[in-house]
Amino acid sequence: MRKFLTSMVAFATVFLLFTPNAFAGQSVRDQVVDIAYQYSDSPYVYGGSSPSGFDCSGYTSYVYGKAGISLKRTSRDQYTQGEYVKRSNLKPGDLVFFGSPIWHVGIYIGNNKMISAENSTDDIEVASLTGYWDRNYAGAKRVIKDEPVESAEQKPETLDDYDDVAVNYWAADQIEYMSDKGIIEGYNGSFMPKDDITRGSVAKMMAVALGISPSNNQQFSDVSSSHWASGYINAMAEKGYITGYENGTFDPDADITREEIAAIFHKTFNLSGSTSDFKDVDSNYWAYEEIQSMAASSITTGYTDNTFRPTNDASRSEFTVFLYRAIK
Repeated sequence: MRKFLTSMVAFATVFLLFTPNAFAGQSVRDQVVDIAYQYSDSPYVYGGSSPSGFDCSGYTSYVYGKAGISLKRTSRDQYTQGEYVKRSNLKPGDLVFFGSPIWHVGIYIGNNKMISAENSTDDIEVASLTGYWDRNYAGAKRVIKDEPVESAEQKPETLDDYDDVAVNYWAADQIEYMSDKGIIEGYNGSFMPKDDITRGSVAKMMAVALGISPSNNQQFSDVSSSHWASGYINAMAEKGYITGYENGTFDPDADITREEIAAIFHKTFNLSGSTSDFKDVDSNYWAYEEIQSMAASSITTGYTDNTFRPTNDASRSEFTVFLYRAIK
């Protein structure tokens, strides 16, 4: 089963410091998703229902409880609540269920992904509803009543450039700064802060941040001149800041992992130093030095459970904050 993570995933890494007031003005759906990420650093514990340890239904009942919605304790019982939802009509905040009989529940977060307390190996993970989860998908339930459309005066205040980044969002200041500097761009007025970031996007953002001009000198067999980020990928590769795979490819549209970011930052910004070891990054791990130097440079601190989760994909918000800290 392929795993997808969280940004941040990963979000705790870049200091999710939510308080109850941080959710003021948000829709209940947004509250549920943000609360779910707030507790994404908690470990998996069978039968657990608190931040010290969750199982799948303990996690959902705790998260929804924080948003004022009472859920029954087990995944099977939760499947009896709310209204059935077609998979094609899923919205963030809906509950998704798996197995027959039901043996797992997660929180749908959009973009065909869910966040859930999986098992003692994966803890709380963001996963795509493909492959293993697609084969075991049982259905979805909606326990959040859709709210009436708010007037313009009632909508949460957002950044001038992005209608999906509230001014009180944990990474709002860094996103605004990087946008003003022309280092990041959105999509038709949206930033999609919780989406995973691709290898091509990372190359472009870093090249722009470092003032490196695009290059037409093709460096990778799968990055043609027609790819939107080709010039930046070529330029970063020429500088020796990024490398591809042994077969000569770069895979520009693939999501980038936290360990890959650490390796790029270590080389690009000439990072050094070490700090307390992360319990999931052994000293023999291929990116141990790179991860250590990134933490020692205060670009990241890892999760509150003293893990780094190196193979997790990074979100657009998370990488924006990493880069902001590296260049400031």
